Amino acid sequence: MASYTYELIELGDDAHGLGCKCCRFSKGLDLPSPRKDLSTAEARKLAVGFATSVLRDWTALNAILKRFEGTIQKRWLKKGVKQRKEILLKACPEMPTCHRPDFQGFRETLKTAPRSRTCPSRAYLWPYINLEDLQQPHPLLLFLNCRGRVLPEQFISADIEAAHLGRGWEFHLKCCQNPESMVFYNQRTPRKYGEVLELGESLMRSPSQYSFAMIFVSRTHPSLGLFGLEVQAGIYSFLLDCAKLILHDVHPAQYFLAPHQAAPAPLMPKRGEWITLQDHMLEAPYRLPQGLDLDRVKAMVSARRSAVVDHLWMLREDPGYFIENLNDWKEHDYRDHKCTCGECWRDAAAEMISDGFSSFLFWHAINRLFKQMPSIEAQLARADLEQVRLKGEDEQRWAELDGTVNMMMLMPMNRIRAGLPNSPRLRHCYPNAGQVRATVEERWIFKFGRTDAERRVDIVFNAITNAEQRSLHQLTPLIQEAQYMLDTQPASAQLVDGWILNQFSDLALLAELGESMDRFKPWVEAWRVCSLRSSAVDKKVTRLLCLDSTLIESITIACKNSTMLYPPSSRLWQYPANKRPSKANTDQMRHAEAHLDLFWEEIEEIVLEICGEDLPELLAARGLRRRKLHRTPAWKEPVATAVPEVKLKSVSPLAALDTNVSRFGERAEVHAESTPKCKVKTRGAPTLSPMAEILATPEPTTATPGPSVKVKKRTYRVFDALLPHPGAENHQRTEIAWDDLLQAMNDIGMLPEKLYGSVWSFKPTPDAIVGVTRGIQFHEPREVRRGQKINAHM
Repeated sequence: MASYTYELIELGDDAHGLGCKCCRFSKGLDLPSPRKDLSTAEARKLAVGFATSVLRDWTALNAILKRFEGTIQKRWLKKGVKQRKEILLKACPEMPTCHRPDFQGFRETLKTAPRSRTCPSRAYLWPYINLEDLQQPHPLLLFLNCRGRVLPEQFISADIEAAHLGRGWEFHLKCCQNPESMVFYNQRTPRKYGEVLELGESLMRSPSQYSFAMIFVSRTHPSLGLFGLEVQAGIYSFLLDCAKLILHDVHPAQYFLAPHQAAPAPLMPKRGEWITLQDHMLEAPYRLPQGLDLDRVKAMVSARRSAVVDHLWMLREDPGYFIENLNDWKEHDYRDHKCTCGECWRDAAAEMISDGFSSFLFWHAINRLFKQMPSIEAQLARADLEQVRLKGEDEQRWAELDGTVNMMMLMPMNRIRAGLPNSPRLRHCYPNAGQVRATVEERWIFKFGRTDAERRVDIVFNAITNAEQRSLHQLTPLIQEAQYMLDTQPASAQLVDGWILNQFSDLALLAELGESMDRFKPWVEAWRVCSLRSSAVDKKVTRLLCLDSTLIESITIACKNSTMLYPPSSRLWQYPANKRPSKANTDQMRHAEAHLDLFWEEIEEIVLEICGEDLPELLAARGLRRRKLHRTPAWKEPVATAVPEVKLKSVSPLAALDTNVSRFGERAEVHAESTPKCKVKTRGAPTLSPMAEILATPEPTTATPGPSVKVKKRTYRVFDALLPHPGAENHQRTEIAWDDLLQAMNDIGMLPEKLYGSVWSFKPTPDAIVGVTRGIQFHEPREVRRGQKINAHM
């Protein structure tokens, strides 16, 4: 194994002077760093050794799976957790116990440990090889099937990216006059797999042997390629030992001599009741690296744009929703949250409204680019395979999409950076949170002596929003670590309120888009590494940024000059929608709705006067049809139905004993009158009686009802509570459980999927019974279990 600086510290050198474990992890001092004194001859020698180990172990593992994969699966699934743990520890005695052990510094920073002890090197090289994940039934079987059936060259890039590396690995082939590179593509021998080549005269002399496309796809710097070979050598050695331990009663000679068996059916991992992103995150390191799933990305972006549109209309239509969001933005403002003056509320309203319009502009631009984008097959069909370049118009779309996503990613990141220290559940941990003159870094000073849950939330979100931490630990792994914290540690999850979760969900989705574009290799290199972005693309992105800046400035001025914006405590904003219907409550709701209409009319007029942008026309130009606002009808006194009074008759004692006398409270037996017999005339024209003519008269037909859908009783109960009948008056909307809503949506053909944060995505299935063609998104409400411990100023 190649030696790194962190391995010397791990041996226990007390004089390293690198500080405690927390400081070393935050600065990246424990992470693997490359050797600077590695010559070309040494790199070639190490590459041959690692390549020999990789191909030897892969050949043995492939032979075992072709003959005994079905046996391995049956035996592993029958074993208990304790037996699986014993096998894993025999194959790797130093295996970490927790999920993603490379982020253990985020979780146990307060625990005392020797200053010289660092996280084991195995945690950084193979973070997905751990007991918590592999002792589950299916991950190890997926790992064996994927690595044993597919050649190692398909995983070299994914293995390098999955490792948690430190500084010094940013190598650029363009910086050197005669750069060297490792080639892995289509190489099957130990001396060719990972061969170090010079991309200069040696390649020009033999263009037939090494095409430009092959070099572009598989070229890797020797230090980085050597690291990848080391990682692969450890993976295949571990998997081969696991397979042999499971087949402990099979003679080693049978690994190559036993007859081949048919490949078993693909594993269907037992997930929870619904699909969650946590399942994908858990299985991703053990599967074949997936390419860009364009249809899934389009569905997520379309659903997010629809959610933004609904948010804008709710701000325009519902005074209660408007005030609720205004309070959230005021609570997370870095200014004094206790201040109730009009200027503070105007600033919060300006940020809330401008954030809604900015989100719509960016999500609409991203959704438009995805809609215009052809399928992956169509793009590859007209691509230049020799130069590894897409067609010009396709490259421009991807470049514009990449620039728009990167620009929008700063919005939720800055919101979290400024709003988390001021959130009601965490502001007691930041003594400088409410100081206006303090910088963002000064407001993020964490108070000592807080709980482990509060400390973990601080470290994770600080790493996500800090540029230096993101460069060390990468944004996508940090977001996955935050999601793992929200799913597995309830004490930390309760500290993150809904406003922070909304911003985190947007950031996670944008990071997922960037990660999806990274999977479109090697074509992504054309507009990222080679800097081939044209001036036309820059102009489109700049035009969007200018429009966004103009709207933010105009809306801020409009809110500051508005005469209709009062604090939420004003009676004009009171909206008793949840109270029992009455004349006073109905009149108050109508007054609040009229006041909200006047406020938006004033904002639209001021924005039009300042920058010349008509907000309704701005939305209509982007395909947003103007909806009919729902307004509370005027109060109508309920019609009182007269109930006839029943007089009690006095019953004599003798009549009480007589069963033939009817008494009050008893149902009298009604005898049906016998219908007279009617003789049917068999000859001549029959004559109808007057009563028969009346019965034969057709009744007036009513309006044809719409198509009915048959659903389960449980599903009907859910939608009856959410969507009452239009004619129902004073409908009592009962509360429903979140699991009942998920089940009901699944019954009508909207498949639930848990995304980042509190977002659930519902995508229509081919057999859906509702005419819906796009997905929708909901936020799962979270219960605050520590409400009594939150400070009173919340």
